Amino acid sequence: MLEDNPVGRLKVYVYELPSKYNKKLLQKDPRCLTHMFAAEIFMHRFLLSSPVRTLNPEEADWFYTPIYPTCDLTPTGLPLPFNSPRMMRSAIQLLSSNWPYWNRTEGADHFFVVPHDFGACFHYQVGLLNAAGSHFLTNHILPHFGRTKVS
Repeated sequence: MLEDNPVGRLKVYVYELPSKYNKKLLQKDPRCLTHMFAAEIFMHRFLLSSPVRTLNPEEADWFYTPIYPTCDLTPTGLPLPFNSPRMMRSAIQLLSSNWPYWNRTEGADHFFVVPHDFGACFHYQVGLLNAAGSHFLTNHILPHFGRTKVS
């Protein structure tokens, strides 16, 4: 049990992104709900109904970016982790061009849930992301465990 209850103090804004980043991937392949990497879907659902959610981005402490990068599955049910950086780059470009919140902190108060081994090692895409105007290393990626290098 939490001794210091965050409800009422912690505020998380959940972006409403186009469905191609989340809902359409789930519709395309419902196995995502039962896959070992389904945390991205459950985190999104949890935050949508959480008492820490705010509908006012001006009062947010954190910004959740609901993308489902590991819901892009092969026919055998394995995630396609090499599509994840492209999806993240696209989402960051969308955020930075349509809302002011990414740009005011260069993404430092934004987070993604990327429940795959590669979630923490998109460093090979950092140059591309930074060239596009983002500061990818300043935001937060929550993998379920993480490799730190692509081999």
